[in-house]
Amino acid sequence: MNTLIPLAASAASLLGLQMGGVDMAVIQKWTNAKVIKYHAVAVHKGREQVVFGDYEGKADVADTLTVEFAWDNKAHKIIGPVTVIDGKTVLTNLKSDGTNCGPPTLKGAYEQFQFVSQAPMGGDSVQLNGTRVIPPAMVSNYPGGCSMRAIAGGKEDVTLTVVGASPEVLGMPIMKEGAITTSADRKSFSIGGGAGWMWTYTPTLVQ
Repeated sequence: MNTLIPLAASAASLLGLQMGGVDMAVIQKWTNAKVIKYHAVAVHKGREQVVFGDYEGKADVADTLTVEFAWDNKAHKIIGPVTVIDGKTVLTNLKSDGTNCGPPTLKGAYEQFQFVSQAPMGGDSVQLNGTRVIPPAMVSNYPGGCSMRAIAGGKEDVTLTVVGASPEVLGMPIMKEGAITTSADRKSFSIGGGAGWMWTYTPTLVQ
Protein backbone atom coordinates (compact mmCIF):
# COMPACT_ATOMS: atom_id res chain seq x y z
CA MET A 1 0.00 0.00 0.00
CA ASN A 2 3.06 2.22 -0.18
CA THR A 3 2.98 5.02 -2.72
CA LEU A 4 6.45 6.16 -3.72
CA ILE A 5 6.60 9.85 -4.69
CA PRO A 6 9.91 11.55 -5.65
CA LEU A 7 10.74 14.15 -3.03
CA ALA A 8 12.53 16.37 -5.53
CA ALA A 9 9.72 17.57 -7.77
CA SER A 10 9.61 20.74 -9.80
CA ALA A 11 7.15 23.50 -8.95
CA ALA A 12 5.27 22.79 -12.16
CA SER A 13 4.99 19.10 -11.32
CA LEU A 14 3.76 19.87 -7.83
CA LEU A 15 1.15 22.25 -9.20
CA GLY A 16 -0.04 19.59 -11.62
CA LEU A 17 -0.31 17.02 -8.83
CA GLN A 18 -2.23 19.41 -6.58
CA MET A 19 -4.63 20.25 -9.39
CA GLY A 20 -5.15 16.51 -9.86
CA GLY A 21 -6.19 16.13 -6.24
CA VAL A 22 -2.85 14.99 -4.80
CA ASP A 23 -1.51 16.69 -1.64
CA MET A 24 2.26 16.35 -1.79
CA ALA A 25 2.79 17.80 1.70
CA VAL A 26 0.62 15.04 3.21
CA ILE A 27 2.33 12.33 1.20
CA GLN A 28 5.79 13.54 2.20
CA LYS A 29 4.79 13.80 5.86
CA TRP A 30 3.75 10.16 6.02
CA THR A 31 6.52 8.90 3.71
CA ASN A 32 9.08 10.36 6.12
CA ALA A 33 7.35 8.99 9.23
CA LYS A 34 9.19 6.29 11.18
CA VAL A 35 6.59 5.29 13.78
CA ILE A 36 2.84 5.83 13.59
CA LYS A 37 0.12 5.14 16.14
CA TYR A 38 -3.12 3.87 14.63
CA HIS A 39 -6.63 4.18 15.99
CA ALA A 40 -8.63 1.74 13.86
CA VAL A 41 -12.39 1.34 14.17
CA ALA A 42 -14.26 -1.52 12.52
CA VAL A 43 -17.98 -0.88 12.01
CA HIS A 44 -20.44 -3.58 11.02
CA LYS A 45 -23.75 -2.68 9.38
CA GLY A 46 -26.02 -5.23 7.77
CA ARG A 47 -29.20 -7.25 7.98
CA GLU A 48 -28.42 -10.52 9.72
CA GLN A 49 -30.08 -13.70 10.91
CA VAL A 50 -30.22 -13.28 14.69
CA VAL A 51 -31.90 -16.54 15.71
CA PHE A 52 -30.23 -19.93 15.63
CA GLY A 53 -31.11 -22.48 12.97
CA ASP A 54 -33.49 -22.36 10.03
CA TYR A 55 -36.08 -20.01 11.52
CA GLU A 56 -37.37 -16.59 10.52
CA GLY A 57 -35.70 -13.84 12.50
CA LYS A 58 -33.58 -11.02 11.13
CA ALA A 59 -32.51 -7.57 12.32
CA ASP A 60 -30.46 -4.60 11.21
CA VAL A 61 -27.21 -5.23 13.07
CA ALA A 62 -24.66 -2.58 14.08
CA ASP A 63 -21.45 -3.48 15.88
CA THR A 64 -18.06 -1.86 16.51
CA LEU A 65 -14.56 -2.93 17.37
CA THR A 66 -11.75 -0.48 18.18
CA VAL A 67 -8.10 -1.45 17.80
CA GLU A 68 -5.01 0.61 18.64
CA PHE A 69 -1.46 -0.29 17.69
CA ALA A 70 1.90 1.20 16.69
CA TRP A 71 3.18 0.81 13.12
CA ASP A 72 6.84 0.81 12.05
CA ASN A 73 6.53 2.69 8.78
CA LYS A 74 9.99 1.73 7.55
CA ALA A 75 9.90 -1.98 8.42
CA HIS A 76 6.17 -2.19 7.55
CA LYS A 77 5.18 -4.10 10.66
CA ILE A 78 3.06 -3.75 13.79
CA ILE A 79 5.15 -3.16 16.90
CA GLY A 80 4.31 -3.34 20.59
CA PRO A 81 1.00 -4.36 22.13
CA VAL A 82 -2.31 -4.31 20.27
CA THR A 83 -5.26 -2.97 22.28
CA VAL A 84 -8.78 -4.15 21.46
CA ILE A 85 -11.99 -2.55 22.74
CA ASP A 86 -15.14 -4.54 21.94
CA GLY A 87 -18.35 -2.57 21.39
CA LYS A 88 -21.85 -3.84 22.10
CA THR A 89 -24.00 -5.03 19.23
CA VAL A 90 -27.17 -3.00 18.61
CA LEU A 91 -30.23 -4.52 16.91
CA THR A 92 -33.07 -2.61 15.26
CA ASN A 93 -35.99 -3.52 13.01
CA LEU A 94 -36.28 -7.09 14.34
CA LYS A 95 -38.74 -9.00 12.14
CA SER A 96 -39.75 -12.40 10.82
CA ASP A 97 -38.75 -11.43 7.30
CA GLY A 98 -40.76 -12.91 4.46
CA THR A 99 -43.75 -13.87 6.64
CA ASN A 100 -46.93 -12.27 7.99
CA CYS A 101 -46.00 -13.36 11.52
CA GLY A 102 -44.89 -11.23 14.42
CA PRO A 103 -41.19 -10.70 15.20
CA PRO A 104 -39.18 -13.17 17.28
CA THR A 105 -38.42 -12.46 20.92
CA LEU A 106 -34.77 -12.79 21.88
CA LYS A 107 -34.09 -14.21 25.34
CA GLY A 108 -30.68 -12.65 25.73
CA ALA A 109 -28.09 -10.43 24.08
CA TYR A 110 -27.05 -11.01 20.49
CA GLU A 111 -23.39 -10.28 19.68
CA GLN A 112 -22.21 -10.10 16.08
CA PHE A 113 -18.57 -10.21 17.21
CA GLN A 114 -17.50 -10.81 20.81
CA PHE A 115 -13.73 -10.52 21.08
CA VAL A 116 -11.88 -13.51 22.55
CA SER A 117 -8.18 -13.38 21.58
CA GLN A 118 -5.63 -12.09 19.08
CA ALA A 119 -2.76 -13.61 17.11
CA PRO A 120 -0.05 -11.90 15.00
CA MET A 121 0.01 -12.71 11.27
CA GLY A 122 3.27 -12.12 9.45
CA GLY A 123 4.12 -8.88 11.24
CA ASP A 124 1.86 -6.57 9.24
CA SER A 125 -1.51 -7.81 10.52
CA VAL A 126 -3.27 -9.30 13.53
CA GLN A 127 -6.05 -11.88 13.51
CA LEU A 128 -8.83 -11.09 15.96
CA ASN A 129 -10.65 -14.20 17.13
CA GLY A 130 -14.20 -13.84 18.33
CA THR A 131 -17.55 -15.46 18.88
CA ARG A 132 -20.91 -14.71 17.32
CA VAL A 133 -23.41 -15.15 20.16
CA ILE A 134 -26.99 -16.05 19.20
CA PRO A 135 -29.39 -16.09 22.18
CA PRO A 136 -32.33 -18.43 22.80
CA ALA A 137 -35.52 -17.05 21.29
CA MET A 138 -39.23 -17.40 20.73
CA VAL A 139 -39.92 -17.75 16.98
CA SER A 140 -42.97 -18.36 14.84
CA ASN A 141 -43.85 -21.82 13.52
CA TYR A 142 -43.99 -20.40 9.97
CA PRO A 143 -44.95 -21.79 7.46
CA GLY A 144 -47.10 -23.93 9.73
CA GLY A 145 -48.59 -20.87 11.43
CA CYS A 146 -47.73 -17.87 13.54
CA SER A 147 -47.86 -19.53 16.96
CA MET A 148 -44.59 -19.17 18.83
CA ARG A 149 -42.14 -21.80 19.97
CA ALA A 150 -38.96 -21.71 22.04
CA ILE A 151 -35.62 -22.49 20.41
CA ALA A 152 -32.10 -22.75 21.75
CA GLY A 153 -29.34 -20.30 21.06
CA GLY A 154 -25.84 -21.04 19.86
CA LYS A 155 -22.35 -19.73 19.19
CA GLU A 156 -20.13 -19.53 16.11
CA ASP A 157 -16.40 -18.86 15.85
CA VAL A 158 -15.65 -15.76 13.76
CA THR A 159 -12.48 -13.86 12.87
CA LEU A 160 -11.52 -10.36 11.77
CA THR A 161 -8.15 -9.13 10.55
CA VAL A 162 -6.65 -5.72 11.29
CA VAL A 163 -3.94 -4.82 8.78
CA GLY A 164 -1.19 -2.26 9.22
CA ALA A 165 -0.74 0.21 6.38
CA SER A 166 1.45 3.12 5.38
CA PRO A 167 -0.77 6.23 5.37
CA GLU A 168 0.64 7.96 2.28
CA VAL A 169 -2.75 7.22 0.75
CA LEU A 170 -4.07 10.22 2.73
CA GLY A 171 -2.36 12.48 0.21
CA MET A 172 -3.85 10.85 -2.87
CA PRO A 173 -6.98 12.12 -4.70
CA ILE A 174 -10.06 11.86 -2.50
CA MET A 175 -12.45 9.30 -3.95
CA LYS A 176 -16.01 8.67 -2.76
CA GLU A 177 -15.89 5.08 -3.95
CA GLY A 178 -13.18 2.47 -4.30
CA ALA A 179 -11.16 -0.08 -2.35
CA ILE A 180 -9.77 2.74 -0.17
CA THR A 181 -11.66 5.95 0.61
CA THR A 182 -10.17 9.01 2.28
CA SER A 183 -11.93 11.52 4.52
CA ALA A 184 -12.32 15.08 3.24
CA ASP A 185 -9.88 16.40 5.87
CA ARG A 186 -7.29 13.74 4.92
CA LYS A 187 -7.04 12.58 8.52
CA SER A 188 -8.39 9.05 8.06
CA PHE A 189 -8.96 6.41 5.42
CA SER A 190 -11.36 3.46 5.20
CA ILE A 191 -10.97 -0.08 3.86
CA GLY A 192 -13.70 -2.69 3.51
CA GLY A 193 -13.15 -5.76 5.68
CA GLY A 194 -15.80 -8.01 4.13
CA ALA A 195 -18.93 -9.54 5.68
CA GLY A 196 -20.44 -6.11 6.32
CA TRP A 197 -17.40 -4.65 8.13
CA MET A 198 -15.65 -1.39 7.29
CA TRP A 199 -12.32 -0.38 8.87
CA THR A 200 -11.46 3.30 9.36
CA TYR A 201 -7.83 4.08 10.21
CA THR A 202 -6.73 7.33 11.86
CA PRO A 203 -2.92 7.69 12.12
CA THR A 204 -0.99 9.86 14.56
CA LEU A 205 2.66 10.68 13.97
CA VAL A 206 4.86 9.41 16.80
CA GLN A 207 8.34 9.72 15.28
